[in-house]
This record gives sequence, C-alpha cells and structure tokens, in this order.
Amino acid sequence: MNFTAKMCGLTFGGSRPPHVMGILNLSPESFYKKSVRDSSSVLDAALKMIDDGATLLDVGARSTSPWAADISVEEEKIRLFSALEELSGNISVPISVDTMYADIAQGALNRGAEIINDISGLKADTRMGKMIADHDACAVLMATQKISGDPLGMNAVLSSLSAAISNAEHAGIDPQKIILDPAIGHWIPEKTAEYDFDVINRFESFNVFEMPVLVAVSRKSFLSSVAGKPSEDRLISSLAAASIAVYKGGHIVRTHDVSETVDAVRTVCAILNQTPFP
Repeated sequence: MNFTAKMCGLTFGGSRPPHVMGILNLSPESFYKKSVRDSSSVLDAALKMIDDGATLLDVGARSTSPWAADISVEEEKIRLFSALEELSGNISVPISVDTMYADIAQGALNRGAEIINDISGLKADTRMGKMIADHDACAVLMATQKISGDPLGMNAVLSSLSAAISNAEHAGIDPQKIILDPAIGHWIPEKTAEYDFDVINRFESFNVFEMPVLVAVSRKSFLSSVAGKPSEDRLISSLAAASIAVYKGGHIVRTHDVSETVDAVRTVCAILNQTPFP
C-alpha cells in the first residue's frame, strides 16, 4: 500500500495492519438478533469488544438492511443518543455512528462520535456533507448510485465511490478523513451473491483511491448462497470473506465477532509478513 492516512488517532495503509471495527447494534429490527444491545448493556459490550482487539466501534440504531422494518427518525435518536451518553468518556477507541440523517449525525458528533458512516454516500440527506465538514469529522461513504448499495458490478462500484468522493470534497470534507465502503451485500433484489464475491475477489482494485477501504461482510445474507445457513451460523463464511478482502488490501473489518476476526486478521498479517497489532 503506497498511501498512509491518519484519522481519529489511528493510522491506515502503509505497513499498518488492518483495524477491526466492532458493531454495536441498537436495532431490534436487525437481521442478526443475537447482536442487538440497548443502552443498559452497550457499555459492557463495547468494553468487551475493545478488550478483544477492536480499535474502532460502529454504533447503529436503525437496521440498514433494506428488508428490515422502518423506524422513525425520532426513535433512532432516542436509541442512539442514550447509548452514546453511556459510551462517551468511558471507552478508549473512536466511535463511528451509522446514520443517513444530518440531524442525528450532528447530535452524535456532539456526544462524542468522530466518524459518520453514511450508507447513502451523502445522498439521503443533502445537508450531511456540510455538517460533517463543519465538524471536521471523518466519513464512511458507501457506494450508491440512486439508493444505498445499488451499484451492480465492479465498474459501477468504482464509479459510485469516485462520485461520492467528489461530492464529499465539494461539501468541504477533508479527503484525508474519508473511508470507502464498496457496498457488499444484498442491497437490492437484482444484486446476487455473484456480484459480491467478484468485488471481494477484486478488492485490490480499490487501491486506486489511496483511501482506507472498509470490509463489511459480517454475517450478511449473500454468504448464505454458499452454505445455506442463517445469520447465526455464518461466522466461518464471514471470516473467510473478510480474510480474502484484507489479503487483497482492505483496511478496516467491520464485524459482529471481534475476537474471531482479530485472530483471522492476525493470520493474514502473518501471511503478508506484516507486524500484527497488539
């Protein structure tokens, strides 16, 4: 990797091994029910993930699955803000917040978050880019053409990410504070598992951007096309997919299963002759 990016006190790229981002899920509508927390248990879950090796945490209060039941913006605020108040000042790693709404993102940044993870690539709320820029925050931008995760094929993913970067920079977001997400997953009916497996197989293609790239495959439904198993039984498939993406250049692995993912990433680091993180 020829680039190095520093954000939120972390270094990405260069000879730095990948980071592991633990998922703190506050949404009962989630496809993976065993991962759901609430404000009374979120701090314990966060501390356990950090102890297991997570160097970032991603907190979400709305299921991003297109097949999940919708909730109001007000309900998302209630869930998210109460959890952030539990976490703020009590954990040692940067907090990312998974939301598409500028008002929620602003409230999250005011409560200790440092990264906004927007699966719409700044398209759902036209105020989002400027709000992130005004707070000098970091942004995770997912590949999106019209609706979240809709690009089909690597060329469309690359084009969508290029457009997202341009939009972010136009809004004033520091390009050194952008993380890219190639939108792996069954986001639209037309997107079959073959598209996702091809993106993972060609993950090195994202090196052209010279920006950190997020690997977000944890227990997703596209993996069921291989073993035909429900989310509760997709750990091994998740680790296999994440390991290949990391081997091919991924910088951050977003996961429900921190301890197991850390072991997998350390193994990839050994194969690549990289010094693993502590």
